[in-house]
Formats: sequence, structure tokens, C-alpha cells
Amino acid sequence: MIRQIIQSIKLYLHRKDKFYGLSIYEWGFIPQNKGLYNLALLHKSASRYTKSGTILNYERLEFLGDAVLGAIVAEILYKFFPNKDEGFLTRLRSKIVSRESLNEIAIKMGLSKEVIAKSDISKNKHIYGDVFEAFTGAIYLDQGYAKTKDFIEQYIFPHYVNLEDLVYIDKNFKSRLIEWGQKNKIELSIHTEELFKNRRSKFVCTISVGEEVIGKGVGSSKKEAEQHSAEKAIQKLQNEGQGNIII
Repeated sequence: MIRQIIQSIKLYLHRKDKFYGLSIYEWGFIPQNKGLYNLALLHKSASRYTKSGTILNYERLEFLGDAVLGAIVAEILYKFFPNKDEGFLTRLRSKIVSRESLNEIAIKMGLSKEVIAKSDISKNKHIYGDVFEAFTGAIYLDQGYAKTKDFIEQYIFPHYVNLEDLVYIDKNFKSRLIEWGQKNKIELSIHTEELFKNRRSKFVCTISVGEEVIGKGVGSSKKEAEQHSAEKAIQKLQNEGQGNIII
């Protein structure tokens, strides 16, 4: 209890201090071992070496941060969506910790400007996401799991993670299917035609992979038909994959 009070006082006294562009208030803690954070920004092209020959760069911290971040995001989603199943939670976590998402977070935070490198990393799309994971690993080693979780939950999520958008994407079966196809380099054919019945339009959508039809849906609008068809396609792919396919 006394330790918490002392920490709160220190945090208040240093609240206006800056650390990598963010105020100590935004971090929610006072960094102790700043060498860890410097290491988290050291690209392998600028690696340093200890006297014993150990290579120093962000890759080990990235490995650790990846595991810690995955656990924290999983815990947050588990508590935030108490009625959702494992598949939904897995898809949402995958989108949050994807390289594209983490790159965007690192750039908006300003971490991308702090990376130390001796090669051109501007064309490497995953570097800044790696750095964010390494930074997460540094926070974990410096502050422990609870403080790292607080930072992700109280700062990163409110500022950079839009759960409403992610939930909408999860419900958008067509978008999920197309994204899965692009990721796995599988070409999908989506064909929708308008039919008439009793003077009312009806749309039929067929989704194929090569010559095989994997989904067929009907709707009163083109969008509805495509969503129904994509949902059936996803169900078929997951059934055939015996639950090993995450879309």
C-alpha cells in the first residue's frame, strides 16, 4: 500500500516529463531501465556487440513482446466480449496484433522516427510493428505484466484500437473471405446476378475457387446475397479444414 502511494506521488511529480514523445502521465509509469527501451529501437543493421560477442538489437525483445502483447490483448478481449466464442476472439486478436495494425500504432505514436538503423528500412512494411512489439517487451521487463497491461488497455486501446470497426469487419463475411484469399494467395471468383420473380428483384451470388463452388447465397439486394454466399463459403472452408482455418 505504501509502495503504491509512493509510486503515485512519483508519477504525479514527473507527470509533465516526456519519454519518446509521450508524457509520463500517458505512459502511466516512470521508466526505470531506459537501456531496454533504447535496445527496443535498435534495428539489426545497427546491431551492437558486447565484449563476449553477444549481438544486441531489438529482435529478442520483439520475440518477448509478441508473446506478452498477444496475452494482454487476449485477456482484454476475453473480458470485453463475455458472450463471444473462441473464433470471434481469435479473429479480433489477429487483426489487432497484425503487422499492419501495429505498424500504424508505432507510426502514430512516433516510435517510427526513433528507430536506429544503418540501412534503408522505409520499404520494409513490418519494421515498425516489430519495434512496437519490442517496446512492449521492454515495458514488460522494466515494469512487469500489470503495468504493461495497463499501458495497452488504458492508452493504446483508447487511442489506436477501434473495436467497433473491428467488430463490423468481423461481421462482414465478404471482406473476411477476400482478406483470407489475399493472405493465402487464393483467387476467389465472386459472381452476382439479378433475377426477377413476381416483379421483385432477387439476387443470387456464387463464390468459387477455380471450378469449385464454395458458397451460394440469395438476397433481396446484391450486398445481402454476397454476404450470405460468403458466410456459407467460410463455413464450408472451416468445416473442410476441420477447424484449423481461421477466416
